[in-house]
Amino acid sequence: MKWRLTMAGVLGLAAVPMPAQAAAAVDVVAAVQRLQAEGRAAKIFQYTAADWPYDPRYAEMPRGYCKGGDEDPRMTGTMRLGPGGVVAADMTRMLTFGNCRQQFLRDDAAGGDPRAAEFLKVGTGSHRVRSVGGVLYGAGPAYGGKSWMKLGSAPHSAALYGDQIIDAFDLGTLKALVASASMNKAGGTVHDADDRAVKKTWSYRGTITFSRLFKVSKPFRHMLGGRLNPKYGGITIHWGIATDMSGKPIVVQAVWRPGEGFPLQAATVATRFSWDVNASIKAPRVSGKARDPYGDDVIDLFRS
Repeated sequence: MKWRLTMAGVLGLAAVPMPAQAAAAVDVVAAVQRLQAEGRAAKIFQYTAADWPYDPRYAEMPRGYCKGGDEDPRMTGTMRLGPGGVVAADMTRMLTFGNCRQQFLRDDAAGGDPRAAEFLKVGTGSHRVRSVGGVLYGAGPAYGGKSWMKLGSAPHSAALYGDQIIDAFDLGTLKALVASASMNKAGGTVHDADDRAVKKTWSYRGTITFSRLFKVSKPFRHMLGGRLNPKYGGITIHWGIATDMSGKPIVVQAVWRPGEGFPLQAATVATRFSWDVNASIKAPRVSGKARDPYGDDVIDLFRS
């Protein structure tokens, strides 16, 4: 599957022909409220493209030696909605490490950098994360092995968010975004989590700063550990939501480019949803306790 991570490309906003008759406006807020009331489930495919600060050690490597890119997390899984938003999520996450990036992390870990050591564990294989009943669970190398481990108390949506920072199923977040949208009109073709084309869509687009999102979005406040470093408050997020004509979100995208001098220079996250699934997400049987490692999610880099 080839991803074209541009706002226009993912949300189907390029070369949209003018309809002969304007389509009736879609109300995504009302649609999400219905989905919550119905307890609907969705399948998820998510891809993140991250632009990390340049590491001068790349210049020291032999020409053509470095293969692969930096960390580009992919996530697949399911979620279920209920009162208040996402009530459970079961996700599998994998990072794509380039060989030089792996080597640099090993060198840093050997030099005593605990964050590098933990980040390296995150990139050693696929990991499962599940949030249900106010508890977060994990399984995989970063959590100590294949068995499920209890990571601690967490919001019901914790397994789903952290790379994606726009929670379109939290009504406080969604209402604030829609109210400030710079685009609210019929869109073009987008693709769902199964890569099926959805040709008749409605598109919302806009911008919001970290500081504003921190104010209106409880999930975003949790992602940052309850505190926003003032240095990051002015970072602008370009967001987009594409729905089908009933208002069900099909693609949610966030693009933010902090630039030089920040832990991350840019990030583009596209989350796709398919709504014709049934998902029963229950607490797993655990074999012990562990903790969520540093760097498990992109937004962790901006936690104070």
